[in-house]
Amino acid sequence: MTWPRSTSWCRRPRVADFASARRVAARFGWPRASVEAARQGHINETYFVTSDTGPWVLQRVNRSVFADVDAVTANILAVCGHLHHELVPTPVATADGAWLVHDGDDVWRAFVRVPGAQPLTRPTSGTVEQAATLLGTFHARTADLDPDAVTETVPGFHDLGRRVEALRQVVEADPCGRVRTVTEEIDTVLDSAPLAGLAQELSHSAPRRVAHNDAKLDNVLFRHTTAVCLIDLDTVMPGARFWDVGDLLRSAATTGAEDAPAPETVVVEPGLYHAVLRGYRRGVSAGPVHSVELDALEVAGAIVTYEQAVRFLTDWLAGDLYYRTDRPGQNRDRARAQLRLFASMPRPSSRP
Repeated sequence: MTWPRSTSWCRRPRVADFASARRVAARFGWPRASVEAARQGHINETYFVTSDTGPWVLQRVNRSVFADVDAVTANILAVCGHLHHELVPTPVATADGAWLVHDGDDVWRAFVRVPGAQPLTRPTSGTVEQAATLLGTFHARTADLDPDAVTETVPGFHDLGRRVEALRQVVEADPCGRVRTVTEEIDTVLDSAPLAGLAQELSHSAPRRVAHNDAKLDNVLFRHTTAVCLIDLDTVMPGARFWDVGDLLRSAATTGAEDAPAPETVVVEPGLYHAVLRGYRRGVSAGPVHSVELDALEVAGAIVTYEQAVRFLTDWLAGDLYYRTDRPGQNRDRARAQLRLFASMPRPSSRP
């Protein structure tokens, strides 16, 4: 990749576009609905819509990330249909049966909003165990769905070696003049680069399954303290399950915020960590499980936390192109927090 050398190229945070959201809501059959911006999600723009027919979720898909929106939609429909619209949100079609609304250069979609359900505000051992059981159940119930029934919409999504190489390239180009602000973080990431080889080894030896690929705690909805729905299915693709478990460990095994400006607060809490593994093993046991998949759990948290640190750091150096931000320096803070979490992640001493 060639990185342009211009500070003006660096992206600014995007503000909510209520006019477009209301216009698209009308095309879904909600002309007089109220629209509220959802303060969640790094990639797409999400709005909560309330109409006389019910509560809905409206999203503008980030096409710079998901170029083939039709393939992403087909994957979502395949998984939702296979699960009989259980465990996952229900997509909504327009009156003429379309799953997507094209509005200028933008593409929008809608889902039924799960009644009374919302993300956690603070994890506890009980709630993260619930989330992990839900993820394990999702894996168990999609085990008989042919991985070829879903498309790899983001090639190399979990190719950790490629992500490390992308970081090296953006460090060399330094398009926004930010390298000097994170030299210690860059050194830490590159010193741990051998972890990419372990990730590749596990990915090749584990069975190829349908996986969520973004199973962080924010993507689990709860009704009170019960996990009821796994959302954000854009990255459903063929892959290895341990990436999902690692992402849940990364996001659920700490009470520190992912973007905490004080990264020393972002450390693994053993009670939360073991609750995730306990819940996941219980949920996934309802379906076929390979020994390689269970063995991979011991390093899944460290691998995915490292991967996320690489991604946040790369995006900070590139000018905040991928992850949406709400304030200056947020991706830098995200990278620092993930590196602190990575340092505290349990892993066998024999592993990198």
